[in-house]
Amino acid sequence: MLSISKPFSVLFATGIAFLLPSFSIAFSQSTEANSNTAKTFATEFWFGWLETPKQHLRTILRVEPSPSGNENSGSVVSPDQTPDWLPLTDLQIDATGRWQFTVENPAAPNRAAKYTGKLLSTLQVDGELEQNGAKLPLTLKKIDSLPTETPRDLGADEIWLGTLDLVVRKMDFRIRVYSKPPFGASDKPRVLFDSLTQNANGIPVEATVDGETHTFDMKSIQAKFVGKMNKTGTEIEGRFLQGPLPLQLVMKRQSNESTHSVQKQNKEMRHATQSTEKPSSKVLEPDSPTLLKDETTSSAKTARTVSTEFYEETPFQVNFGSSKPRPGKEPTAANKGITLSGTITIPKRKEGTQQRKFAAVVMVTGSGPQDRNETIGRHKPFEVIAHDLAKNGIASLRYDDRGVGESTGDFLNATSEDFAKDALEVWAHAKTIPEIDSAKIGILGHSEGGLVGPIAAVWEPGIAFLILIAPPGVTGAEILTSQIDRMAELQGMSKSDREATMGLQIKLQDLASGYFTDDTKLSLDIQNAVKQSWDSIKSIAKEQDPKVDLDQACRELTTQIESQLQQLRMPWYKFFLKYDPSPNWMMLRCPTLAMWGSNDVQVLPELNIAKLKLAMARNPSLDAKLVVLPGLNHLMQKCETGLPEEYEGIDETVSVDALELIRTWALEHSLIAK
Repeated sequence: MLSISKPFSVLFATGIAFLLPSFSIAFSQSTEANSNTAKTFATEFWFGWLETPKQHLRTILRVEPSPSGNENSGSVVSPDQTPDWLPLTDLQIDATGRWQFTVENPAAPNRAAKYTGKLLSTLQVDGELEQNGAKLPLTLKKIDSLPTETPRDLGADEIWLGTLDLVVRKMDFRIRVYSKPPFGASDKPRVLFDSLTQNANGIPVEATVDGETHTFDMKSIQAKFVGKMNKTGTEIEGRFLQGPLPLQLVMKRQSNESTHSVQKQNKEMRHATQSTEKPSSKVLEPDSPTLLKDETTSSAKTARTVSTEFYEETPFQVNFGSSKPRPGKEPTAANKGITLSGTITIPKRKEGTQQRKFAAVVMVTGSGPQDRNETIGRHKPFEVIAHDLAKNGIASLRYDDRGVGESTGDFLNATSEDFAKDALEVWAHAKTIPEIDSAKIGILGHSEGGLVGPIAAVWEPGIAFLILIAPPGVTGAEILTSQIDRMAELQGMSKSDREATMGLQIKLQDLASGYFTDDTKLSLDIQNAVKQSWDSIKSIAKEQDPKVDLDQACRELTTQIESQLQQLRMPWYKFFLKYDPSPNWMMLRCPTLAMWGSNDVQVLPELNIAKLKLAMARNPSLDAKLVVLPGLNHLMQKCETGLPEEYEGIDETVSVDALELIRTWALEHSLIAK
């Protein structure tokens, strides 16, 4: 996500902020009996669960004989995400029962997945799905037919629906239970949790029952629902835990709309999802770190040259360290070997205009693992900005973060300074592109990218300009506390309750920013921090749920925080908490445009601008323009409250006001031909 606090929002948030992507996982495939007998069977269906620690998704294979009757063809679908079937290619089944085929996504042909398996019986194939060197086991079992299903039940034998009320917005949840063939078994039901509001399906659940108490543990998102079932077995009332406080939640059993009737020769699977736009069909890297973020990976346009009326787009790759190193900034061992993959957007020259090279920007994403388009839900802000720049005669290079999408490297152990080195590698590559004016290459950064841009510009005097969207001006610790306080205020929390919450927040940040090697000592420090703050914050828990057991709530809060010890160890987080970006503004030499939305609740304009102006006062030669655009949020969308929960529901991706501000500023600085 684009929140600077995204990777740690569960630990420090006052409300619910899932670490969930808009999942778009993987298809895998397989086919049927050997080719010598293929001509004797009609359409067959094979089913398996594709499992990662973060999600479980159904995979359904359809195998059909060709018109000639002597060859097999097939397709595959992951119905929990999309109704789209993908074709199988190179389908081979030999006399020994060996299965092999490839799944190619037309939207991303360079991300094909290959399946190899062995027919163990007439009803089961054991194999592996491989993509980009990563492998996942996938067992396929033959089924007689596909049960009828609806978008509401997704073929589950039992479903529960509930809504979490967070004052200013509601979050709809679903629990699915598969206990009957073909998708489940009565002796070991498969239980899954879905966040319908976030369009995130398939989070695995460990479900336990102790008398009337039912516990649903979603370890992959560090969340839990604990409640008691009523006597009629139609409701479970309890508490949902993923932040510092338990929130009341009621889940209600729904009547099953699925008929589960046998439908032989079923050619078309019922749509498992509904969407206002055509769902994407992506083959995802199994169990990849990119699952920690919004998983819409690189745009389909990066797979080949794409030409439109205004621009052409082509893919590019930069091998870290391939450019001439700057003195004192040679690649470290951790950075060597990294490949950054992205998209170059070059404007088309208008007929009759003077032949000239184009100014260009290197686009740097916000915090968290981001793809080149900075995708959040259905929105792709960087793609929109790149295309608008191209229409106005400015080229751009946008790229997947290291370790994300088609880029290699270790994202989780990198800091903002590492991301500045990445930006400089892409900047150096831009200088080699014939259509680009090497003297007019700048950086456009959003959110954390607005912090990275000035770091790179201070290191590299050749950077021609900066365009910064919602750039931080204060330390990460101040960003987090101000962000959480503003969101809590908008969610209706009283001033006294916010102050109590902030007291614990600050204690935790102090612990996180320190140095520790002993988990036991850190765990003890966390327990003490919660105990010291509990008298101030227990009233909030009581308001959330009058029936709450305060002692139990205190223990649960402590456990939730302790469970995130690994996040506290991340180099990025330690760096972010302490790093003050404002001194860089005392040393900037290039023209700079910085903009914020007045409704930004993640990087508050008034707080950050005030700090930057103090720094700018010590750099009187700096040509900088600081602008607050009314009514816009952190993504530069027109909004009501500015809360992140609004992002997905807003139709526009980037306001025309923001795009026009960039255009006019670029025109003033001769980056656009007049």
